Amino acid sequence: MQKKSMALAGAVALAGSLLAGCGSAGSAPAQGGQSSANANAGHEITLTAISAWPKTTEDNYGLFDLIKQVNALGKGVVQIKYLGGPEVIPTLQQINALKNGTVDIDWTAANYTSSLVPAANAVRLSTLTPEQESQQGITKLWDEIYKPINVKFLMRGDGSPNIHFYLYTNKPIQSLSDFKGLQIRTTPAYQAFVSALGAAPVSIDPSEVYTSLQRHVVDGYGWPGYGIDTFGWDKYTKYMIQPGFYQVDSVGLMNLQKWNSLPKNVQQIFEQAEQKVEQDEQNYFTNLMQNEQSRLQKEGVQVIQLQGDTAKQYVQLAYSSAWQAVLKADPTMGATIKKALGQ
Repeated sequence: MQKKSMALAGAVALAGSLLAGCGSAGSAPAQGGQSSANANAGHEITLTAISAWPKTTEDNYGLFDLIKQVNALGKGVVQIKYLGGPEVIPTLQQINALKNGTVDIDWTAANYTSSLVPAANAVRLSTLTPEQESQQGITKLWDEIYKPINVKFLMRGDGSPNIHFYLYTNKPIQSLSDFKGLQIRTTPAYQAFVSALGAAPVSIDPSEVYTSLQRHVVDGYGWPGYGIDTFGWDKYTKYMIQPGFYQVDSVGLMNLQKWNSLPKNVQQIFEQAEQKVEQDEQNYFTNLMQNEQSRLQKEGVQVIQLQGDTAKQYVQLAYSSAWQAVLKADPTMGATIKKALGQ
């Protein structure tokens, strides 16, 4: 525990030194300071961003597109500076850093924020596009669940009903009973589902999955339909189980006090950039998933397509177990979101 605490302290200290090096009021902690709108009148505002994943991970595509769009639209007015990923601040500690104003923007998974925002686990259960969510008022609900912790919901990342999570295994699956007793690496996103299947959820960091597969510590894992080659997991993966379930729940978040301090024209730059990024993401990740699944099959990863009632029960169990967990964690907001999503 002492070593873990020292490592965390070192990571936070590193983040602090990076922030100090940005040299602008836009990167200062949001708490208790003068607003950047007043303090930086006539000067370019610099905002700092971190991500839950290492820089080269595909899930960061939307963040780097957002940085590109904002920096182009806001040249001379506002710029985003990327500080790094979990090597700067550990993934599950990032939501606290954002809440406290240590950083301005966090590109993360909604389920990684559920320690402070339990209802965030409902984000992945939407079957709507970001555009549909906006039109039907769902985006306002995402914003509402984050406000109590001083966080502004900016946008969905990877958001598309066609971009799913999947279970990958080293043992063939023909029926739901085949999952019983398997050791499956999980995150909060699908832990309830894995348990409902009768498998044993194993919570380990992504950096440990490769070795765990190699040594047969785990029999499989959950992950989106792309990106397993980033970590080399494809080398020890034999089966991809279909159908997929849930949407990938990457989200862009900003410190709320920082957002409120931005001039209106800067907020409008973000809103314009976000619309472009959401369009780019849907095309990018749809093509990425199709190309990667084709490549994995050529490398020998077998796709097991569950059929008929088995497939139907599989997906139903994924959603029913997840909603049960959300409603238990936050009965009021969970019920509101479930109704708004028509589920």
